[in-house]
Amino acid sequence: MRGKQRIFKGPDAEKSGKQEMHCKARNPQCGLEIGESLALGAVGVMPCNICCSEPHFCRECLCILCGKTMKCGYSAFSSVRCFARLSGAEFCGHGAHLTCALDCQMAGVVKQLNLDMEYICRRCDQRTDLREHVVRLLESLRYTNCKTLAETSLNTALLIMHGTQAEGARRLLQLVETALHMMQKGSSICEVFDLLHGTDPEVLLD
Repeated sequence: MRGKQRIFKGPDAEKSGKQEMHCKARNPQCGLEIGESLALGAVGVMPCNICCSEPHFCRECLCILCGKTMKCGYSAFSSVRCFARLSGAEFCGHGAHLTCALDCQMAGVVKQLNLDMEYICRRCDQRTDLREHVVRLLESLRYTNCKTLAETSLNTALLIMHGTQAEGARRLLQLVETALHMMQKGSSICEVFDLLHGTDPEVLLD
């Protein structure tokens, strides 16, 4: 029916009698609405009576730091979600924009928090390794023709790695800095991608 909000049932919802869930923020692109829930649709998510008690806050699609919409789904790479297992084997499931986390010094290399290319969740204080996010940000250049988006991905990857003492990551950081300089001088996204993937970034970060 037109105008009717779609409902997403989490895994085993019918078997367990679990209540159907929908996006409290009324975001049509929420993971609960597009069938790609990474938090609330999963079994064993941690109850939250702090941010999630707000009537219009959706743990699935809103950033815990700025309260604005995050891209949802399995292909999203501009945000980070905490999958830390907590007491009782429940997991957190709160997420944040990478840029918000970096601005708040809750991600990247932060000596005061002993973070090294990691994210610390504001809700549960658990850490998430961001090396996979760096790889995905660099890989995203393969799928865009927009230099602005490409530069944003490169800058985010650079900020995550900036200050690390890990040898491989420092080599990759230098490549990203060179790639940004090349792009600013007029090099194509394809040329920059080839530079960055001359050596597999995942190998350098291992």
